[in-house]
Amino acid sequence: MVVPRKIILRLALFVGLTVVVTLAVLAYCQLSTPQPVALAVPSATAARISFFALGDQGTAQFDQWRVARSMENVAEKTGDLDFVILLGDNFYRDGIQSTEDRQWNWKFENMYSGTKLATIPFYSVLGNNDVRGNGEAQIQYSRDQAGSGRWQMPGHYYSKDFGLDNGHPLLRVVFVDSNNLTPENMAKQVRFIAEAFAPSATQATWRIVVAHHPIRNAGHHGETEALVSTLLPVLQKYHVDLYLAGHDHDQQLIVRDGEPYYVISGGGGQSLHMVSKGQEGLLFGKSKHGFARTVVDSSRMAIDFYDDDGQMAVRYAVRRSCTEPASACLKQTMAPTTDKE
Repeated sequence: MVVPRKIILRLALFVGLTVVVTLAVLAYCQLSTPQPVALAVPSATAARISFFALGDQGTAQFDQWRVARSMENVAEKTGDLDFVILLGDNFYRDGIQSTEDRQWNWKFENMYSGTKLATIPFYSVLGNNDVRGNGEAQIQYSRDQAGSGRWQMPGHYYSKDFGLDNGHPLLRVVFVDSNNLTPENMAKQVRFIAEAFAPSATQATWRIVVAHHPIRNAGHHGETEALVSTLLPVLQKYHVDLYLAGHDHDQQLIVRDGEPYYVISGGGGQSLHMVSKGQEGLLFGKSKHGFARTVVDSSRMAIDFYDDDGQMAVRYAVRRSCTEPASACLKQTMAPTTDKE
């Protein structure tokens, strides 16, 4: 069968236009200068806080873009997103070199640029791939309020309060750097956590700690023994409610009585890892790109997992008033969809 010349020319024109448009988009993502935005920060008196969490996202590949579009769609649908937490490995494979590195544009600034995501803060921690490059540049980018001004990483470890509940913070989040596990560095961060959550008049209703590396883990990398021995005791002592991490490229929810709830949300864009089903305390585990959503108010914390199509896979919730063991307090409020792994 002979294909008419007219059809061949039209096909060639279509392919040529597609290539030109693709190259133009890539050039824009790499070369365009992001403009500062007026950050839509949550009110200091907010009675409800909602945020997304994801890690291992910084690839600039199609999977990261799909997750970013999914985040935007869910934010538009729910209408209540206050901020995003990035769980590390923000720039694959070897981090960035400076605050002027072009990767800022196409792996962060222009990647998360939808109507909702374009004006909210992104609180971030360093991952193991980030510290292969210049980790200090990510901190400096925040201190300089560079780019759009959305990137928030004032130090290797820091804390932030959100909302208000009867005169004290509704939510306190402590962000730590789990890359340097020397005794001296871990001792500093343990003291920082202890000071943030020590009993006081400003004691928060909900307490979350964020790091790149998991403590408990049913995935590819397994548990981080150094964190089990150094970090877990202080989380238990000060009754931290939730520990958020990435590093494993999957989605997990792990519950062990007497410990925080563990969320691993490392499906932000890098190639996926498998989850070993049947591991102790594993309530939900999926080898899927996506992100986690957490919503807190004075009485309840809800944890949702979304995939890269913007579909909720499962939802769990825990009441602040529950005095039973952690495994009994956490209730599944929506069943997981059928796995297609």
